[in-house]
Amino acid sequence: MSRCAVVLLVLLAVQGSRSIIWPCEDSSDCKAENAHCSIYGYCQCPAGYVFSTDVTRCLPESAYGVACQEAVQCSHMLTGAKCEAGVCTCDSDYTYVRGRCRKLVDLGQPCSDDIDCFFSHNRESVVCHRGSCECADGFYRRSSNVCRRRVTNGEECLVHQDCDGDNLRCVNQRCTDAAAQTAKSLQDVAIQTSQSLEKPHVEGSPAKAPPAPTTRDAETNTDTAAATKRVQISTKRAAKECERCRKFGDPCVEEGVECPEVPYTVCRMGQCHCREGYYHKEGRCMAELGEYVHDGQYCEPGTQFSNRRCTCRNDQFYDNNMRTCLKSALGINTSCTQQSQCSPYGAAYCPSVSPKRCTCHPYARYDEATELCVAKDGYEAYCERDGDCALANARCSTEKTCVCKPSYYYVNERCKAANGGECETAADCAFEEAVCQSPSVQSEDESVEPAEPKRCSCGKGHYYQASGNRCLKEAEQYGDECSVDEQCQPLLGELGQCIEGQCQCDENEHHFKDGKCNMKIALDARCSKTSECFVDGDDQDNVECRNSACQCKFDYSPDVERQKCIRPSGKNSSDRPSALKVITLLLTSAAVLITGSALRDAYYG
Repeated sequence: MSRCAVVLLVLLAVQGSRSIIWPCEDSSDCKAENAHCSIYGYCQCPAGYVFSTDVTRCLPESAYGVACQEAVQCSHMLTGAKCEAGVCTCDSDYTYVRGRCRKLVDLGQPCSDDIDCFFSHNRESVVCHRGSCECADGFYRRSSNVCRRRVTNGEECLVHQDCDGDNLRCVNQRCTDAAAQTAKSLQDVAIQTSQSLEKPHVEGSPAKAPPAPTTRDAETNTDTAAATKRVQISTKRAAKECERCRKFGDPCVEEGVECPEVPYTVCRMGQCHCREGYYHKEGRCMAELGEYVHDGQYCEPGTQFSNRRCTCRNDQFYDNNMRTCLKSALGINTSCTQQSQCSPYGAAYCPSVSPKRCTCHPYARYDEATELCVAKDGYEAYCERDGDCALANARCSTEKTCVCKPSYYYVNERCKAANGGECETAADCAFEEAVCQSPSVQSEDESVEPAEPKRCSCGKGHYYQASGNRCLKEAEQYGDECSVDEQCQPLLGELGQCIEGQCQCDENEHHFKDGKCNMKIALDARCSKTSECFVDGDDQDNVECRNSACQCKFDYSPDVERQKCIRPSGKNSSDRPSALKVITLLLTSAAVLITGSALRDAYYG
């Protein structure tokens, strides 16, 4: 078979590492930039590098928090890893530890190994004991999911609760005997403080560390089962080329076994790589925080070598990258850059936006006596799901706090029903002037069996204001006191308004007529009812809506210009009887005379 026929790119996963099988005779066959031909006869990137997505170059594997161009650079952290905003990180429900993004369980949850337990920025603080995550010896459970070290007189501390002993208080980040301090003079206090600052406490030293383990076992966090595992891959080169591996990246043949003379490595895909929990730096595999080492030279500067582990001081915390130590914030409402800096203060966090200051979570309150954010009970308590809320009629909010369900309000340490909510008595309702009754019950007779569940509502003559969750008295007459328009509208109609604290009509656009507020419609304008028609003065009864237009009544004359309806006076403008009136009077008189003459003639004739 020709070489072109066998150049088939296949993804191969071996012990969490990814490589490309690309057959080759020598490195000239490998066209990807910086790739070489391995001892197994296929192209591969140097240790610490990975093929790009298009397999044209080798890209460096990016550590947690380090810049990345493609997601494949973060793939060494396995499930939950991603390249987001140009940086390798873990999904929100994953934590980076021992070289991977892992899902960790809370205190009290089942586990099989210490690495399974959420450690809150200190790997030493938790252990898996009898199948459950617990605080380690020398640590105490400060809040719902945080273990903190107990310290004694003179040791580093952050809050009073850290100090283990009567009268001990945390002063200037040192546990101090409060009674002894009180007995001294202010000058003595100043001298003691100055001396303590000149002699910082250092826990442990490489010289006093126990001897390094001579075998790979559980104490060194090495999986002994994996140590004996071999991956059978036929080699195309003599094994003598890699009999003695002396540095990171050298060839090796014993798959899954530590490379000779290179501590904390593992042979993976024919190359010496750093084990999980260790990372390459200047030819050496350095330990992440919390991992075991035999010598302090494998810990980063600024960290401590204590109990054969790379750790941080008591008053410092692991950075999310598990490589550097961070100083704690000085308390609640003080500056921070990382979540770990706020973790000593109980249920506190560092906001992602400015101003970045340690703040209590919504489910906690600040307690001045302990200098901690203390979790709340009942209302606004911490929750993961609705079932976690012990408070009746409560639910778990998006901020993981117990709040009242929709249509319920927190009143007198209870979630009480708002208007329309179910109730047993009026005491179950969250507002004053409430009544608890079935909407279908029309009779006031309480012996009547309700057809529906009882619900909270306002009593007769009251209006429910949702924004204020209260009942407001409805107006009974024009000008009654009010605070919202709705109090006026049952009396004055939908145009009624609360103006200057009184129920009335807006006289600029409306007028009060027939007990309601109505639109002002002028003479000759279209209308739908008589109450809309408006004329100036006291002549409101002289206008009506006739033929869909506002008109004066029949015995009134319209004056459209002045918007008035005028009753005719019987005189012309000169104050003399009109001609029509005179003619009518003469005709009436003549008729009377003629009729009278005719009657007389008939009588005497």
